[in-house]
Amino acid sequence: KPVDDGLVLGVDRGLYKIAVTSEGGEYTSSQVRAIRRRYQHTRAKLQQKGTRSAKRRLKAMSGREKRFMSDLNHRISKQLVHTPNLHTIVLEDLTGIRKAKRNKTTRTWLGQWAFSQLEFDITYKAHALGITVALVDPAYTSQRCSTCGHTAKNNRSKGTFACRLCGFVANADVNAAVNIRDKYLLSTL
Repeated sequence: KPVDDGLVLGVDRGLYKIAVTSEGGEYTSSQVRAIRRRYQHTRAKLQQKGTRSAKRRLKAMSGREKRFMSDLNHRISKQLVHTPNLHTIVLEDLTGIRKAKRNKTTRTWLGQWAFSQLEFDITYKAHALGITVALVDPAYTSQRCSTCGHTAKNNRSKGTFACRLCGFVANADVNAAVNIRDKYLLSTL
């Protein structure tokens, strides 16, 4: 939604789609999950082996995986901050997301998720261009209908959002990004 000074852009960050904007922009890389899965498999095999050469391979592999994610986050953040007429980027405050009790698979994926690096890249690039970056509470952004405000767990089913009250149907991540943007706009009133 545009404000007096320019566009306020809500950004929903996720494990499958790295960033989705309230304007419908989607920043993702189909190769990310496959590459991470391959690294995870290779890492497990090498850790099981435990030899000196295996440890050297693990160290080299670690740097490669980090550089891959760093480059990807850099490219996504650069595209985001260069959105025309942009005034504010609104992100979820994801600090403490890894502390919640979860199953082992989810903990593994959250541990590999470079969301704070993406946030850092967006923040420093935005500030260099005079764009404001705001953080909002992520609670219920993916369960709340951006049209009527109805919040329920069963509103979201994987990638689709379908409001049980008003019947609004949208991409779940775009709906969440709109909710993130709207939370910020409501807090500034």
